Amino acid sequence: MIELKIELIGIKPPIWRRIFVPNDISLDILHSVLQGAMPWQDYHLHEFEIGEDRFEARDESDDSWDPDDGRKDEKRFTLGELVKKGSQFTYTYDFGDGWRHLVTVEKVGKTTGRPDQDFPACVAGERACPPEDSGGPYSYEEFLDALTDKHHPEHRDTKQWAGAFEPEVFSVQQANAAVGAMFVWAKERRDRK
Repeated sequence: MIELKIELIGIKPPIWRRIFVPNDISLDILHSVLQGAMPWQDYHLHEFEIGEDRFEARDESDDSWDPDDGRKDEKRFTLGELVKKGSQFTYTYDFGDGWRHLVTVEKVGKTTGRPDQDFPACVAGERACPPEDSGGPYSYEEFLDALTDKHHPEHRDTKQWAGAFEPEVFSVQQANAAVGAMFVWAKERRDRK
């Protein structure tokens, strides 16, 4: 198993998650697990930057795909072959809003074959993930001001748009359930292709 700490870059106080994933998890499946842990809605493009390499979802049947552009197909690489304890990498989600996540490899262990160790889990975290399309880290503080300040000129519209969003609330049970659901969904989607 690999223990990861995921922290949104540029947000204070920090928004973070701690997850366990199998050593042999492919990066495309890891993307889905990260989506569940935060949770994001998987509406936007993403990319991993590990060392000098960039990994993304590639579709070789797409005529615009250029195998020589230096980007690698995330389906072809497992996390365990790319990282070691103490290494860090970034996961960027939604290039428009620019949500960058610093991922720190806290522990690397051997998979024992126990069923609970072959399945990702979210075990800790703090604060709610920002709502999808809320403007990125540079706009997040302004978004929170509009959401919480009843005298802010955009309070009513922001409150209506954000719904029941509570920035300080995090549920490890909900995050873990979403991680499990996204993991199963991603594996089934991949097996159908």
